[in-house]
Amino acid sequence: MDKIKVLWMNNGDESLLEYIELGKNYQIDITPCKCMTDCRHLLNDLCAKWDAVILNAKINDLPKEKPSVYKLNQAYNDVSKYVPCFVVIPNEHINKASLLNSIPKGERYYNLEEEHKDLFDAIFIKVSNNPMNRVLEKYADVCRFCNHVNLPKLLIELESDEQKLQTDNSVPNLCRDLLEWLEKSPIFNRYHMNYKAISSKLEEKRRDELAKYKETSIPPHLTRSFHFCCEVTNDGSHNLITKGLIASGKVPYLNKSLILNLLNVFYWCASLDEKTFEL
Repeated sequence: MDKIKVLWMNNGDESLLEYIELGKNYQIDITPCKCMTDCRHLLNDLCAKWDAVILNAKINDLPKEKPSVYKLNQAYNDVSKYVPCFVVIPNEHINKASLLNSIPKGERYYNLEEEHKDLFDAIFIKVSNNPMNRVLEKYADVCRFCNHVNLPKLLIELESDEQKLQTDNSVPNLCRDLLEWLEKSPIFNRYHMNYKAISSKLEEKRRDELAKYKETSIPPHLTRSFHFCCEVTNDGSHNLITKGLIASGKVPYLNKSLILNLLNVFYWCASLDEKTFEL
């Protein structure tokens, strides 16, 4: 397993840097940040792929702002949408009742001086068992190519919850977002992947001409996968009949076929040398 990448909102307290060194003994690479504004910005950088976040119990939104435990609840909720979140108490007095009201029931906090080993153990165990990390490792090539947040969500559902996948009528729209992400990439223009043209209701002759033009650059099986993805995502996003068929379970393998065909496209894109498709 690669080193665990952890972001620590530590209020810019340099006295806590010794714990960053201790984390290395647990294969944990900790990056400190001074405030929640910086923390949120770094979490939104999908290329960074953080594994977990540590929050000091007292939160400051801006670097020079006085930290407060009353901001912890919002900060915890914001962070835990992305990655596992852990709360620590540095060596300072804090209102324990306010702290317990600011984190979800059943979650714990860690006294940094006395319980840092427990903290690092908990991070290692939770991250190791996180389905997000399992799919990022299994589908490393496509995840390196596409950093859109929808991709790991779909892969987790594909790997972990096939029953839900069969009737989840949000899948075509999530895949459509990924195709729109691809539309903005350099490779899209280099290989003439005209998503809008394909997915709109063009006359058959024009569609055939476009397909022949595309096949000069893209392997035929990729062209077919791309056509399939465009058609299903377009119908599944706007066509109530298709959404109803998925929700009712009458097409139990349509979503799985859609994701696998999309993976075909992304895997091929990831296999290309970046210099091949620079604009």
